Amino acid sequence: MRIFSLLVVLLLASFGCDSGPKLYDISGKVSFDGVPVAKGDITLRPEKTSTAPQGAMIKDGSFQMKANEGKYKVEIISTRLVPGKKGPMGEDAIEEFIPEKYNTKTTLSAEVKTTGKNELLFELTSKK
Repeated sequence: MRIFSLLVVLLLASFGCDSGPKLYDISGKVSFDGVPVAKGDITLRPEKTSTAPQGAMIKDGSFQMKANEGKYKVEIISTRLVPGKKGPMGEDAIEEFIPEKYNTKTTLSAEVKTTGKNELLFELTSKK
């Protein structure tokens, strides 16, 4: 009986305890020059360095992910085929078409809140 009680306590401890900060559901949309981004990646980089970055795939202009509460810098990348161009091995050429102001030198930000819906909308443009 004592072993059974110990097992129950261990099971409850392992299933009942949260092992880290709470993650909140996030959904969003990404467009470029008014057109939904067909596929790409979005990364939320936290202002607090104690929190890990979170990322998701963009598909047909939409994404879903989970992240900790807080403020983030947002990076968005996407590639596309370059019509009529070939790479050095004859493969179809691709290009990163999202300007660096939305990724490597991002000006985008977001905040994940503990209450309400976390819906993010990014309407990117090729204009400077």
